[in-house]
Amino acid sequence: MIREFFYLQKSDRKVILTLLVVIAVALGVIFLTGEEQDVSNTLTPADTVSPQPVRVQKSKQTVVKTRIVYRDRPSQRHYARRASGMKEERRDSFIPRYPEKIKLGEHVVLNTADTTALRTVPGIGPYFARKIVQYGERLGGYVSIDQLDEIEDFPVDAKDYLVIENAQPRKLNVNELSLNDLKRHPYINYFQAKAIMDYRRLHGRIGSIDDLRLSKDFPLAAIERLRPYLSY
Repeated sequence: MIREFFYLQKSDRKVILTLLVVIAVALGVIFLTGEEQDVSNTLTPADTVSPQPVRVQKSKQTVVKTRIVYRDRPSQRHYARRASGMKEERRDSFIPRYPEKIKLGEHVVLNTADTTALRTVPGIGPYFARKIVQYGERLGGYVSIDQLDEIEDFPVDAKDYLVIENAQPRKLNVNELSLNDLKRHPYINYFQAKAIMDYRRLHGRIGSIDDLRLSKDFPLAAIERLRPYLSY
């Protein structure tokens, strides 16, 4: 075949040689490029990175159980507190003290009881205990258990556990007090206080609450309610 090559024309030989050179160059380029790719794609042990385990740190959550104890009327449930999970030395100062309730047949003296004693009455919590004391101070003392009905929403059943003993209400001297002093009492409004002042101006000293019967501002019910609280 090589011998036949030399019998070809000179121009044909040049074409064949040129093709052979091009093929050789192409094969060389392919060979060299393939080696570089193999080298670049091969990972050495140094290049190999072993994956590190991901540690997920779980935070400890302390679950504090809540124990709410209701020992009084539903209106006082907001006074309950959480005590679980506290140190022993703090717990005693944190837990509110609920006095034991008295039983049916036992009584609390209304005019001498403080808020602590009043809270031993079934149906009475801190709110109504304060209201009872505050209203009693405005009145000058209670003369009847039924006066508690004048406190808004007062629990009627609680009256069975309260008594009046030796009532000595604080007296108002209607002949000496000013209009403003008179109308501070829950049983005397502005018009009644003015009627008292007008009577004193026109008739002199008041000798009895009955002297005010002719005034339209003092119906019989108002006179009887106010009678224990007046002096002359």
